[in-house]
Amino acid sequence: MKKLLAFILLAAVIAALIWAFLHFKGFGLLGEKSEGGNGKNDTSVSEVVEKTEPVTTEKATEENKDEKLAISISKNEYVIDNKMTGLDDLIKLISEKDKNIGIEITIDDTAAKNTVDELTDKLDELGYKNYKKLDK
Repeated sequence: MKKLLAFILLAAVIAALIWAFLHFKGFGLLGEKSEGGNGKNDTSVSEVVEKTEPVTTEKATEENKDEKLAISISKNEYVIDNKMTGLDDLIKLISEKDKNIGIEITIDDTAAKNTVDELTDKLDELGYKNYKKLDK
């Protein structure tokens, strides 16, 4: 009888330890950082980033639905209207257009990342938020 009671008590203690270990995620052992600052953590928080579209009047939107600029990027070169151009000339051309114009940026496999980033950063800086990046 004493052996059965001791076995039940031991099983209950082991079950409680397993539950506590799982409930408290190993008492910090799994998420503890190492000396180098690299550690595992089984939880993460994702930040949702939403791109807000500018509010426009219906008339301006209707006018710009049909008009779009198509820009291609290959290596370190910008192509618009089948002509190669530099960033400054391209920005000058875009600046003449309305801020709500649709801009499609087609990115070639050979396009340099910094070339794409320069264009999108400049567009953001100038207030052109209605652009899409398309991979070729």
